[in-house]
Amino acid sequence: MQVKKYFIIVAILVVPLIYVLSCNTTGNPQIGNQVAFKKQLSSYHLFKGEMSALHPAAGVELLELSSTLFTDYADKQRLIRLPVGQKMKLKGNGLPDFPEGTLIAKTFYYPSENRKQLQIVETRLLIFAGSTWNVATYQWNDDQTDALLIEEGATVPVDVEDLNGEHRQIAYHIPGNKECVSCHHSGNAILPIGPKVRNLNRLVQREGKQLNQLAYLINKGLVEPSRLDSFQHMPSYKDNNLPVEQRARAYMDINCAHCHQSGGYAGQTTLNLDYHTNLKHSGIELNKNNILIRMNEMGEYHMPKLGTTVVDKEGLALIEAYIKNLKN
Repeated sequence: MQVKKYFIIVAILVVPLIYVLSCNTTGNPQIGNQVAFKKQLSSYHLFKGEMSALHPAAGVELLELSSTLFTDYADKQRLIRLPVGQKMKLKGNGLPDFPEGTLIAKTFYYPSENRKQLQIVETRLLIFAGSTWNVATYQWNDDQTDALLIEEGATVPVDVEDLNGEHRQIAYHIPGNKECVSCHHSGNAILPIGPKVRNLNRLVQREGKQLNQLAYLINKGLVEPSRLDSFQHMPSYKDNNLPVEQRARAYMDINCAHCHQSGGYAGQTTLNLDYHTNLKHSGIELNKNNILIRMNEMGEYHMPKLGTTVVDKEGLALIEAYIKNLKN
């Protein structure tokens, strides 16, 4: 009995340590860009009128996701531009097949304190060229008239008041190219994270009407016709009307699963946080205490590893509620 008790104690102490170390591997695939990115974001003509208004230009389409990545409480605008006459192909619930020359842009911004204008911090570009995804980051200037290409990353101070009236001072971190690879690689390739079919399969407001986003993109000629009832739908983790389990798993899918799955940055750990991985094989029960610890403490071992400098209080509360309901 004493021997058994000893091994139990050792397991309790060692398993969390193994988990922490395995999640912080420094290895990244050496993936270089196949395109030369332009120095100024304005050169891509993604916006019409003043750039700071963020109005998509002709031929540039807005994309909205059911569940979105948390990045220090920043809001985001997602845009896509396809080569003229080309379409995306929906091949399942994961990423569509994108045509050569596809450009995806994600702009991160905060409302100003007077809420009359935005403080735009960065825009990230993904361009599919040479049969691979190429990545670049642009930092917006103080005048909010353009954004310049950066490679090494940067820190931008942000003072923002959220919708609940809480004032936040954030040292917002713009990632460098090598950091982008950490989250966006699967195996030996760079891939987009958010625009999976199941995350695009949602209702949106377009031209004064509420309609399915995939149906809208098909009607616009940007997606090849498909039977939409064959695709899954990702729930919104912000929808309080949904069961906590669905919301929590959706949160972990968009915020964690790009690393915690086979081929990801933390694919060697015991966690697989894809939404459709059943609980038994997800590793959540085994690692539930570590998940909460690493979400709740900033520093070297905080999760998500990149893209956050403050704790997501609402996200943490959601995962706490979910884990509390798991059988012990």
